[in-house]
Amino acid sequence: MNRNRADRGSSSDRERDAIQSRLTAIQTGLTSASMMVSKVESDLNYIDGQISILPARLSKIRGQGYECLSYLEKNQDLLATKWAEMGPPLQQDFQDSVQPLRSEINRLQREASRLRSARHENLRILESSTSALSLMVSTLRTRTATETRKFHTSLNDFVKSVSAIDEDLKIGESTMEWFSQASFPLKGGESPILALKAKMMKDKQDGTLYFTNHRFIFEGEKEVVLKRTLFIATKKKKVRAVTLDQPIGIIQEISEGRVGLLAWAGIYVRFKPNSGVEETSFDVKGEEIPIITKFFNYIISGEADTEIASVRGIAGKTTEPQVKILRCPTCGAPYTREIYRGQTSVQCKYCGTAISVKG
Repeated sequence: MNRNRADRGSSSDRERDAIQSRLTAIQTGLTSASMMVSKVESDLNYIDGQISILPARLSKIRGQGYECLSYLEKNQDLLATKWAEMGPPLQQDFQDSVQPLRSEINRLQREASRLRSARHENLRILESSTSALSLMVSTLRTRTATETRKFHTSLNDFVKSVSAIDEDLKIGESTMEWFSQASFPLKGGESPILALKAKMMKDKQDGTLYFTNHRFIFEGEKEVVLKRTLFIATKKKKVRAVTLDQPIGIIQEISEGRVGLLAWAGIYVRFKPNSGVEETSFDVKGEEIPIITKFFNYIISGEADTEIASVRGIAGKTTEPQVKILRCPTCGAPYTREIYRGQTSVQCKYCGTAISVKG
């Protein structure tokens, strides 16, 4: 008899454990439904918040001198106009059809928690209540998926558009921050395009890579000890100095590659064969490599100069690398080598005089 009682007790425990497992699955389903609602709400808030601050962010970097990517103004205006038209109806629809689902989800979550804690209730009642709850949750999840799916296409398009502008602005903001710390001045007609942290592998030197519409620059960084106490450096400062400064048009290509013994992600900068400049590699973040190659092509194609001219409100002109006939103002000898995009002067090979390159 004791053995039969033990068997019944063991069977009852297994049934209660099975009910607990079902309740865990029910709570997982409710969490999933809640996340569907939260995702729509998060996207609505993200779009609304970003569209309200994008103009100020763009205005700030324009004021700092970031003149490229002239399409940002147009894209931002189009996005704001479209959101002003579609945003309010979407937000109202969310309040009417999706937000009420959250209350129902919360109610069923409380019921699931109650049943989990009611482990010692009558087994049949517990099983019946769990089955009824499972059916309600299944129905609610289906309804939640149907209602939230209505928002996916519209909101995904807006999120992609906002994110694209946001990424461009982040690049502009970071670039202007680095240029504000640079040890070198910009030249006439020169405009910042891109700046980011890098390590020149040749000298194992940390620093910053700069791209303008005219030049490619690497500014190295090193620590200088200002004061020592008992042979211990107690005061230091970082010193920046340009170690590579070339006209942008002297670059043949920038390609992705592995650099260093540990095979870090990096880029190889190859210069034109007649330039006399050796190939140089840089260690950079892997996700920044496509950005570097994209902006290099943007400059070399002449698109950067065109867009900068647009932002400045002047007519752009193409400045493709070409052979120009210049004459030395001192000895009158002709200069017939290629003049690279970004070069502002060349040197006479006969007398060494600097010859100004007129745009």
